[in-house]
Amino acid sequence: MRCWLIAILLLFSSACTSLLVGNASSGDSHVATASQSGGAAAEDQSISAAIGRKLAADAIVGSYAIGIRTVDNVVTLSGTVGSFAARDRAVQIASTTDRVDSVTNRIVVNTNL
Repeated sequence: MRCWLIAILLLFSSACTSLLVGNASSGDSHVATASQSGGAAAEDQSISAAIGRKLAADAIVGSYAIGIRTVDNVVTLSGTVGSFAARDRAVQIASTTDRVDSVTNRIVVNTNL
């Protein structure tokens, strides 16, 4: 019974573009929500991919696993980095990417990394 409940929750949970870059496996999935058209969903996916490429190529943040989630051109960054400079650089990269309206920063700094 619990398996069915979990399957139903996963099936009906709203999804959006998510991407994880850095020293972790990359998962780039996208499902349009009821409030998004196919074009908006594709644009969000494109934004996340562009940010992911920029982060991976950057000398300061490229070694960290940073999650990227884009919904309606609003980007949320998450993960843990080893310095405030790395956190700020990730936000700067995302903020200056074409078609990004705003960035929500949920990156945690752990200087013990």
